[in-house]
Amino acid sequence: MAPPLLTLEDIRLTFGGTPLFEGASLSVAPRERIALVGRNGAGKSTLMKIAAGFIEPDGGRRYVDPAAKVAYLEQAPDLSGYATVHDYVVAGLDEMSGAHEADRLIMEVGLDPTASTARLSGGEARRAAIAKTLASDPDVLLLDEPTNHLDLPAIAWLEERIVGLRAGVVIISHDRRFLENLTRETVWIDRGVSRRLNQGFSAFEEWRDRVLEE
Repeated sequence: MAPPLLTLEDIRLTFGGTPLFEGASLSVAPRERIALVGRNGAGKSTLMKIAAGFIEPDGGRRYVDPAAKVAYLEQAPDLSGYATVHDYVVAGLDEMSGAHEADRLIMEVGLDPTASTARLSGGEARRAAIAKTLASDPDVLLLDEPTNHLDLPAIAWLEERIVGLRAGVVIISHDRRFLENLTRETVWIDRGVSRRLNQGFSAFEEWRDRVLEE
């Protein structure tokens, strides 16, 4: 098995005096498909932001392979400051080939590259953010609620794209079918710690109930 591209070890974080994480871990290797699950408020999105480098934990270790690119799709992407969809998607891409790939992805998700970002609907903004996330050809792809505001054809397209990626992928989603179709590992955040199951989300609930019973 290939070594991890991104690793979080013994992550600890406290908000307002209340511990959120007291020993959470996450590792992502190439082509892994991981469901990150837990109750509302368990810290799934926060752990994802730590993995993306957006939040510094109080303790623990974050390691990213120096050669690996990490891309993060947040729940509410900010398109302000970019006049057009093309401007937003190509931001941070410094190669002409990357710009060409960005425009191709924009067309694939059904958007006009020249469309004003200020006039996009919620679903169009989400599709633009997905195109931006994929355009960098990341080695680690972190997706927080990627199917929000998407219609069924767009979800089917995204599933197909993820299946074909060589990247390691971590997904937070309330879309059970999406998680069942894509994931092969599950990381469960529960009361500040993490547990890992080497099966996808379809096996999670039976495993969770067994763990809680024990």
